[in-house]
Amino acid sequence: MSEADQEWKPSGRPTSTMAQAFSASLDSAFSLDSDVSHLSQTIDQKRQQMMIQNRELEELQQRIREAEERLKARESGAVEDNSKNTGQRDGESRPAGEIHSIYTSQGGRK
Repeated sequence: MSEADQEWKPSGRPTSTMAQAFSASLDSAFSLDSDVSHLSQTIDQKRQQMMIQNRELEELQQRIREAEERLKARESGAVEDNSKNTGQRDGESRPAGEIHSIYTSQGGRK
């Protein structure tokens, strides 16, 4: 038996040799089998590539969130250090003359 005969299964009604030959000719002329398998392969590759890129994107987003948290922590630490040095609470502002007098009273330039 040939390979084509092994793959062929009756559909309930008889198929002529001429119809089988015509079907094989169409398949080979339009390369339907190879196109479908090639498209299937391409789709699988693109899905895998998308999964990898999504994983990389999630990792990058996590790194960005961590960096933003560290930045916020540094900024809040800098604000607290600044307010301790000038004796003010967060959000308060002092006139320039008052800041100068505080600076010079703490040993800064005159």
